[in-house]
Amino acid sequence: MKRLILVLVVLALVMGVMATPVGAAKGNPGKELSFSGVASGQGSFNFDPGAVAARCVSPAPPLAFAIATFTGSGHAKHLGRIDIVAEHCSHSDFTYSQGLLTITAANGDVLLATYTNGVSDFTNFPPDIGFTDEFTFVDGGTGRFAEASGGGVETGVADFFTDEFVVSMEGVISYDASNRRRR
Repeated sequence: MKRLILVLVVLALVMGVMATPVGAAKGNPGKELSFSGVASGQGSFNFDPGAVAARCVSPAPPLAFAIATFTGSGHAKHLGRIDIVAEHCSHSDFTYSQGLLTITAANGDVLLATYTNGVSDFTNFPPDIGFTDEFTFVDGGTGRFAEASGGGVETGVADFFTDEFVVSMEGVISYDASNRRRR
């Protein structure tokens, strides 16, 4: 009788483990958390027509005239200290699109995003150019951000004369905390 009870208990435990939802087994990646971050650094522009044509797909006006690249560092919730690289296509109507954002966390995990609907604001020009866009986290990162999702809004300002920028991000994120990379 004791043996039968032991077998039933072990069987119940095995069935319980097998029935555990994937999200719970992987650190609950479906849970949406608030996300915020601030970074600053340097920007640059590539006006080479060949490079712009190769990078920026513009099937209709406004056509892209430059590739803007920003590199910097800062701090973000859920990541700690961050390094960022952002690149987008700048258009003649002061909008920008096809943005790619790479955020590297303090432990080396990489969070990837795209950004769209970018608008530049010249209210305080010169020297400042304000900007705002919408970002979306995408699959393809590493560590806990390999299958991240979520998104939000970026706002910031770039100094036309020094090429320095400051950006802040606010939104939501979902990721697999159990897949954290250790340094």
